[in-house]
Amino acid sequence: MTIYAIVNNLISSYEHPYINKPVWTIISSAAILQGGNPFFVPDFASRFEARTALAVKIGKLGKGIAPRFAERYVDSVAPAILFVATDLLESVKSSGLPWTPAISYDRSLALGKFFDISLEECKNIDISISLECQGASLKSTWNANSLMPAIEDTIAQISRDNALKMGDIILVGINNTGHEVRPDMRANLSINGNLSLAFNIR
Repeated sequence: MTIYAIVNNLISSYEHPYINKPVWTIISSAAILQGGNPFFVPDFASRFEARTALAVKIGKLGKGIAPRFAERYVDSVAPAILFVATDLLESVKSSGLPWTPAISYDRSLALGKFFDISLEECKNIDISISLECQGASLKSTWNANSLMPAIEDTIAQISRDNALKMGDIILVGINNTGHEVRPDMRANLSINGNLSLAFNIR
């Protein structure tokens, strides 16, 4: 399984002449937070943010997929959270170093439950994240229709140079800013008002 994280609107605003085209990086499958286990805030950076994404799972082998055929290759979708070490990210970006240490580390990716849904239907779903701490709650909701680049274009761009395989996941970001996470919080991730994943932050 390969996890493609789209840089646009997930990790960075990525100011570049080709901003309307998907730019991606790879996240290790070992980074997935398993089954509601807690996310332990690491100590290698001072600030971590929860960035919300739509996880698109590929259902069959494909290469050179045209945007109009992209829906045939989507198996299911799920809400997701990528925990980004924002201060470390800015440091490696300014130094021209790989972004991997800031985004792909143990338990940096929380995946909600996958739902069978057509690509057309998923454009109208709402994804929300709430972080609760001592009675206070931060909540944000995004509509998947605002995804940029569009999922079809993203699949077409990635498959131009990479064979997409069954089980591969594409993380399409909804907003490149997120909520800061701290120990003693609880994260709730929902899709269309249905709770998809809940876990503690320690």
